[in-house]
Amino acid sequence: MHRLRGVPGTQIAAGPAPREVGYRLLSALLSFGFFALYSQAVFILFMGNEGFFSYDMLVSGAVGIGVFFLATELTIVTFAVSAVGVMIPALRWRYRGSVNRTHIVGLSVVNLYVIWGVVGALSRSRQDWMVWLVIFAVSILVCLQIGTLIHGTAKDSLRSLVIVLACLLGITAVAHKETVALLEFGLKHFGVGGNVPVTLKLEQPAEARTVNGRLVFLSPENAYVVVDGDGRVSIIPRAKAEIISVSSREAPAM
Repeated sequence: MHRLRGVPGTQIAAGPAPREVGYRLLSALLSFGFFALYSQAVFILFMGNEGFFSYDMLVSGAVGIGVFFLATELTIVTFAVSAVGVMIPALRWRYRGSVNRTHIVGLSVVNLYVIWGVVGALSRSRQDWMVWLVIFAVSILVCLQIGTLIHGTAKDSLRSLVIVLACLLGITAVAHKETVALLEFGLKHFGVGGNVPVTLKLEQPAEARTVNGRLVFLSPENAYVVVDGDGRVSIIPRAKAEIISVSSREAPAM
């Protein structure tokens, strides 16, 4: 607090020091950059798990893959806030000693509704509950970092980022299969991979040939497909093939 000159008895609140503002901005940029790199690391794990490497996506598809990773980050943050976002206002008490009850109650209602919906969907389907356990674990870490960035100091947010980094690496190492499944879900949602059923019309010198298979990944230049009857990933140039149909919804199990 600072006293105004010439006005006895009056005080104004001191703003944050410029160095603190700079550190907080640096922490926010590091957090955003880390989650972007984490998404790319998961994509590389996905390619290794499927047995291919998309050079053209990393070179000529840099803009497209950047947009995809940005959409992935926004999706993760949106779900995290809707599922466990009550952590964000709760962290205000941890760092500032006060809470906003309206935010606590509002987010609690939303979070309980989302959790109840997920539990209900799992009870009616054959989905792997471990995948959702990983989703909620990542969501908790995301909200932890967001809450610390909002309510904590720059030192707090940097310390939190280190903890989040260590936890995410641990989750990826322990639940490798489930982490890759998260990316597959995003690829299926956008219809650009994730082993969705696909029908291709191959343009050959003699005659066109139609093949069916599973679309592992669709890059700007190639389609990575596992053709029915062949367990290997085939790289088919998009200039020599016409994609007839891609189904992002698998047929229900009988």
